[in-house]
Amino acid sequence: MKSKVLIFSGLLVAVAIVGVTLPDRMTPRVHAMTAHGTENKTMLTVPLDAGMEAVVTLDHATGDLTGYVLNRFSGQFFIRYRHNVLNEFPAHSGAYLMAAGLADFRGITSNARLAAGVIYVSEENSGRVVAYGIPWNTQFAASDAPSQELRFIVFDQAITRFSAPR
Repeated sequence: MKSKVLIFSGLLVAVAIVGVTLPDRMTPRVHAMTAHGTENKTMLTVPLDAGMEAVVTLDHATGDLTGYVLNRFSGQFFIRYRHNVLNEFPAHSGAYLMAAGLADFRGITSNARLAAGVIYVSEENSGRVVAYGIPWNTQFAASDAPSQELRFIVFDQAITRFSAPR
């Protein structure tokens, strides 16, 4: 029994030493996204890059998807994103779901640089899901950039309901 305790203790010390000496690039990063919604509006946060995020709201009555980014130097909102999701959900019932995710868009060839986050909007009646990208340039966060208005980018759509609702 004493040898098992000694081996287990040695293993714990080894794990602790390795954990303390791992370089930062090898330690896993945790990204937390939040979302909350009511019958009329949904709000979430989505990561843009290291230390920057956007707060995004979806108005269920109008279909307005709006996002804002705080300037890290002034604490003021300095970037606003807009898009109306009724373009993708023309027969909407006004009931939406929204979630945020992470994606690595380095493989996409586009003139727009993209954030690390992606927004997913689903309309409950049709079951359609649409993915929206966020234009983002790291220089926005590195300087006291002036206020800008940008548009979310529609990526793709998918159907999640294959039969009529009961």
